[in-house]
Amino acid sequence: MLTLFMMNIRCYKEKEITEELDLKIREGQCRSFPQYADTFKNSRYWHGILPVSSVVVFSDDESSSVIAHIGIIQREIIVAGNDRLSVFGIQNVFILPEYRGQGLLDKMMREIIRIVESGGYDCGLLFCVPELEKVYSRFSWKKIFNASISAVDDEGLVSPISAATIGMFYPLRIREFPEGDINLQGYDW
Repeated sequence: MLTLFMMNIRCYKEKEITEELDLKIREGQCRSFPQYADTFKNSRYWHGILPVSSVVVFSDDESSSVIAHIGIIQREIIVAGNDRLSVFGIQNVFILPEYRGQGLLDKMMREIIRIVESGGYDCGLLFCVPELEKVYSRFSWKKIFNASISAVDDEGLVSPISAATIGMFYPLRIREFPEGDINLQGYDW
């Protein structure tokens, strides 16, 4: 594990991402998600979903390597067939293995919440594996219970996402997530 004394955390709007930065982020995604390297070597977008902003952490050495990243997306979803919510989502969260355990996720999540609090969103929405539920709970994300979550699948059909995937929300304008099934109005992130 490398010890981080200094780091550089920056938020970029999508239009500010240069080709060089895009490549550095994709390299980090490939290292962090080797099972999806075929996707990330060509694009940093999951299912083609373009983030509106990205929080990027650089090493504070001469290489200025990207050592961590979180993409922020925006979407309007439908709950219980008719309630429309404006949500932000986080995607492609990675911290390179040698930098984990040093509080980077805490700093990045604080930066994301600072950004989205003025964005007019009803709440945040993320999807994770069960092992990460406890991690996101530390940042006030709450598990969504008793709801089927549907998204567009790889064949272009609307179907439930994997039952093994946990949906979590972050309260902003709404404090409790409404009851009912959730339609993501597109691919999951």
